[in-house]
Amino acid sequence: MTKKQENLLRARKIERHLRPPTLPVGVKFWKKGEQIPPEAGDAPEHNHSWCQFISLARFNAETRAVTLVRQENILCPIAPGILGMERWPDIYLEGSALGNKHFANAELAASAARTIPRITTVDIEALTVGPLENLALEPDIIVLAVTPGRCNKVFDGALWYKGGRFIMGFSNGCGICADATAGPYINPDPVAHLSFPCHGARRWGGWRDDELACSVRIDKLDTWIEGMENTFLTGHSYPVAHQLTSDLRDTHHDKFETPYDEFYPYGICP
Repeated sequence: MTKKQENLLRARKIERHLRPPTLPVGVKFWKKGEQIPPEAGDAPEHNHSWCQFISLARFNAETRAVTLVRQENILCPIAPGILGMERWPDIYLEGSALGNKHFANAELAASAARTIPRITTVDIEALTVGPLENLALEPDIIVLAVTPGRCNKVFDGALWYKGGRFIMGFSNGCGICADATAGPYINPDPVAHLSFPCHGARRWGGWRDDELACSVRIDKLDTWIEGMENTFLTGHSYPVAHQLTSDLRDTHHDKFETPYDEFYPYGICP
């Protein structure tokens, strides 16, 4: 199986369980000094914010273009410092950029900035971004849009082998570049991440009112998928089955012993 075929299968598994409104997106971080191969993508025709690059990949199913994004291609002044391409400017760390805009004063803005996930080492040269199903290389993370109802399956996949409580957070100003991209890249603990898009991601990045961002590290993807498969086998799927019959009955049950790929094959051969 080629890497592109493997990524296609990964995309189909995600689509089977979550049926997301747009394409799952793969993101690959390239560190300075690494050899960047031709399959890493083409330079963009236009510069955009990082949240726009993500949405261009998830919406454009007709071209499914894979793009290699460098710092000079990112219009947003916040994202390069979040994504490890430069040192984050002091105006954000000290709160002067967001104070009196998203917070009552610079001190509160600075306190929020300290909580924002970001890559603090300046060692990222470029990022590959494109529809997961069309990537010919191994992504570091996968980003997709989900609605609140789909989050039940996100939780199922994330907690099946982990237990406990699913935690998510937010700080104004960088929902997609920080919480949905840098956060999963630097934090290997959660099986899956959920993030609220920020004002900018909704205004310029095309993230709709009813969408959240779901991100999964590639090394946690199989664990997440298996969690969704196993909870499917206990009667928990998306779309959620509405019980409209007159005699109420519980469709939840103990897990079927039949392996998922025999019970409901994905239908993709290597």
